[in-house]
Amino acid sequence: MKILRLISRIIVGITFIFSGFVKGVDPLGTMYKIEDYFIAYQMEWALEWALPLAFVLVLLEFLLGVFILLNIRLKVTTYLLLAMMSFFTLVTLYDALYNPVPDCGCFGEAIIMTNWETFFKNVVLMVFTIILVVTRPSQKALKTTRLKAYTGIATAVLFFAFSWYSYQHLPPVDFREWKTGNDMKQEGEPVYYLIYKNTDTGEQKQYLSSELPWSDTAWVEQWEFVEQKVDYSSVVRPHNLEVVSITDGSDMTQKVIEAAGWQFLLTSHNIRKADTVGLKKAVNLYENLNNEGYQFALLTASLEEGIEEFMAHYDTDIPAYQADDIELKTMVRANPGLILMKDGVVINKWHYNDFPDAEQIVKKYN
Repeated sequence: MKILRLISRIIVGITFIFSGFVKGVDPLGTMYKIEDYFIAYQMEWALEWALPLAFVLVLLEFLLGVFILLNIRLKVTTYLLLAMMSFFTLVTLYDALYNPVPDCGCFGEAIIMTNWETFFKNVVLMVFTIILVVTRPSQKALKTTRLKAYTGIATAVLFFAFSWYSYQHLPPVDFREWKTGNDMKQEGEPVYYLIYKNTDTGEQKQYLSSELPWSDTAWVEQWEFVEQKVDYSSVVRPHNLEVVSITDGSDMTQKVIEAAGWQFLLTSHNIRKADTVGLKKAVNLYENLNNEGYQFALLTASLEEGIEEFMAHYDTDIPAYQADDIELKTMVRANPGLILMKDGVVINKWHYNDFPDAEQIVKKYN
């Protein structure tokens, strides 16, 4: 029984510590996932509590892992562990059956699991948790009360400070596709098809643009253009971002992301809620470097009206494009955020609290 308990303690402790760490290193990502759950369960009234809840949950999860692994406060720890595992096992079962949220985010962005995989993982952990609860009376905890208190306080303070730093700057460990050093250029090209309709019979046919029988005058008279379709099956992108023109909605992804030379991407999923000091710094950077060989692009999910307000308020003409808010949140955990790219490769990223000035950029990246 002692060996079984030891195995259970190690597996549960390490799993909770790892899970708490990968979510604590990215508190904004954890907040976004909690918001997804609130929206899925029609609890929009609770959205304002998503960020505090994110900090509380990851801190509790990390502490439970440490306390279980070190045999500290066994009675309280095991019952809290049982309560948490019972709740999340039921939640993940509902997720697996009805899929209200496609990815539960139980391991943050470090390990992506399906809802069924998450549920079965929780079932296994639940078994080990029950073993810990049942065998607790036979297990002696650390006897030194002072050691228990100091361990708990130190762990809580240090981990909260770590998570707060990640929130105020950028995650020290980036598990997402837009991390520094990644090449974001796509492989392959989309195939464009043109749909034409016979004006006499109503029949529709699909053509490659290069295969249109323009030399056939009879065909030209009998067929009229209907629409264009794009086949992306041969395109491989290392990201899910789609950049579109504000004026006509055309796809500008490849042109913006794969621009030759130095390229700054200013991201803001909501321009009206973006940090004003950060926006001002970004505009100053644009004004000072735009004519020095550095290209700029604003990517936002805001509507055209919000973009025009931003342009007028900051008196800037920075090129602006629209993109999905979820992808923008994935790129940089900040609003606004800044990415420096060169020839489609991510060179550096900044939280708005750390935006560089023009002199720093020229000195480091000239």
